[in-house]
Amino acid sequence: MSEVQLTVLTDPVADVRRALPIAARAAARRVRNALRPPPPYFSKKYRGHFAVTRSLVEGLEKIGARANYNPRFVGRIAPTVIVLSGLNTLAQAIELRRKGRIRRLIAGPNILDFPSDYPDLIAAPEVDLCITPALPTAEMYARDLPQLAGRIAPWAAGVDTEYWSPGHLPAANNVLVFVKENSGPIPPIQPYVQYMERKGYCIAMLRYGSYLPGEYRNLLRQSAVMVGFVAVESQGIAWAEAWAANIPTLLWNQPTSTFDHPRYKGVAFPTTTAPYLSRDTGLFFRSYDEFARVFEQWETERTMFRPREWVLKNMSDEVCARRLCKLAEVDV
Repeated sequence: MSEVQLTVLTDPVADVRRALPIAARAAARRVRNALRPPPPYFSKKYRGHFAVTRSLVEGLEKIGARANYNPRFVGRIAPTVIVLSGLNTLAQAIELRRKGRIRRLIAGPNILDFPSDYPDLIAAPEVDLCITPALPTAEMYARDLPQLAGRIAPWAAGVDTEYWSPGHLPAANNVLVFVKENSGPIPPIQPYVQYMERKGYCIAMLRYGSYLPGEYRNLLRQSAVMVGFVAVESQGIAWAEAWAANIPTLLWNQPTSTFDHPRYKGVAFPTTTAPYLSRDTGLFFRSYDEFARVFEQWETERTMFRPREWVLKNMSDEVCARRLCKLAEVDV
């Protein structure tokens, strides 16, 4: 096998100081999984944000990159490292960079919410690049911690376009309503549901955190469109999964949001519910009246949307892995 060029980390690598606690945590996870086996989709041992880690690791495999994931020993770490998640993992990587064991270090996108909470880590001089899920988060990071300016780049995780694929014949009058209530304030959804029901549509409800991937995929394959109510999304992987299934999304959206953070009480940040929404994949609405216009536009122009085609070009595992390699300055 040729020399590994890129290492993806979500956990510290075993060394003399960390070997025992790492082994103890791994044993605890094995016991937990034996007593409560994970669903098949989550059976692979991806750590951190499952969807982000899965996409990058499998995307790198699909494009034939010389990469490894969470090697057991420091000697297997490549010259270029991306720490996807974990403050302790990033701290160890910074130590290794100081010792000359790593030549290029990338951090993100799932390490922290506000970089100023841990400026000595995320903005350490050893960190060459901080990546965020999308441009709005990159802009918020630069505003929160100005010393990151010039070292931030957006990078989106991809989706498995074979798993998230269209059904044979989606029902033309089925609508999937997706609700994420823990993301912040959202409007009462019943008026929207009643509006669609009056127009003769059958509504299926899906609440974030209450479903398995297979259930979501089956509902997508039975739907013609998805209507989403979420306060804020840093990337919106669930939207990309719908687009890969060739389902456009009509999404409630507000231009700014506030965060529950002591330094930013009452401060509004520019945000979005879908930073990667495009005319190919769906439409935004901000109010009930605007929703009625947007829904009628979708009814009239539904054949004009090309969500799966957009994902294949812009957000497959392979496309996003290549984009990460370019940011990491690694040849594929």
